[in-house]
Amino acid sequence: MGKKSLRAGVLAGLAAGLAFAVVPGAASAAPSQHANSLDHVIGHNRSTQQSSNWSGYAETGGGYTNASATWTVPSVSATSSSTYSSAWVGIDGDGNSNLIQTGTESDYQNGQATYYAWWEILPAAETPIDSLSVSPGDSITASVAQDGGSTWTISLTDNSTGQNFTTQQSYSGSGGSVEYIQEAPEINGTIAQIADYSSFDFSNLTVNGQSPALTSDDEILLVQNGTTYSTPSAPNSSGDGFSVSYTG
Repeated sequence: MGKKSLRAGVLAGLAAGLAFAVVPGAASAAPSQHANSLDHVIGHNRSTQQSSNWSGYAETGGGYTNASATWTVPSVSATSSSTYSSAWVGIDGDGNSNLIQTGTESDYQNGQATYYAWWEILPAAETPIDSLSVSPGDSITASVAQDGGSTWTISLTDNSTGQNFTTQQSYSGSGGSVEYIQEAPEINGTIAQIADYSSFDFSNLTVNGQSPALTSDDEILLVQNGTTYSTPSAPNSSGDGFSVSYTG
């Protein structure tokens, strides 16, 4: 993967948390945006990339027309200030300003843990999937797929409850990259502090109907203000899965 230009992300000063509660299915008070990776950098004397908003794996090369992933919605810990995290699968966004994606949110804001599903096509903000009620521990399978021309299908299934969601949308990105990401989203245009989500697995990853055959060259660490907050493991032996851990 080539070196990307550096554009600094700025951390938000977010509201203080109160008492802990779990609110499955509730959307963020301020719309989240799950942006393209703002500042991939090749670290000195290492192949691992760093970003202030993404952690996980991303491949470039072009010709990507569908991608899917399965993960378990992580539970987030209470924090003294509001924190946010998003797990998703998508196409584009690594080295370009386009991105089609779908995923789940695990946030701690206004004294409550909040979990919900969403889809998004940049430059618009996320669209919460109100027809699904997502809870920590649920198994999620999500996909984006080109049907033909600029018509794409976005799908998300909660395997634990049997709920599913599908929408057809118009998208005209280049298909230049594919991603499996745990993200610190943007809130009101500013990259948020990532939530303490402990750890979870991405599994059954596909791109164009096959394993993405992930390698260490595809790995991205989430680093904010010099601290590594989110770290993916090495890929499994099939190159179609990995775990990601909060390390802040």
